[in-house]
Amino acid sequence: MDIAAIEQRLVSGEELKIRYRYPIERSGRSHGAKFGVRSDKLLDVSVELERFYTKFRGESPIWLDVDEVIEVVPDDGTYKEY
Repeated sequence: MDIAAIEQRLVSGEELKIRYRYPIERSGRSHGAKFGVRSDKLLDVSVELERFYTKFRGESPIWLDVDEVIEVVPDDGTYKEY
């Protein structure tokens, strides 16, 4: 994922959203964690830290590592759980 290109899109005023995975439950050592997938408005990125910033469900500010982000697309104003 080209974070610098995404940063330039944000700087130029393009509104973007991200679809990402987040842990919802730990199933023990042998099974790992279960993940949910949702989309939210992309607020900012850090090229140096390889992080994306959003508000979980539009409320709580969070950051995501690059490996948690599934895709970055133009923001259509629709945010949801998958």
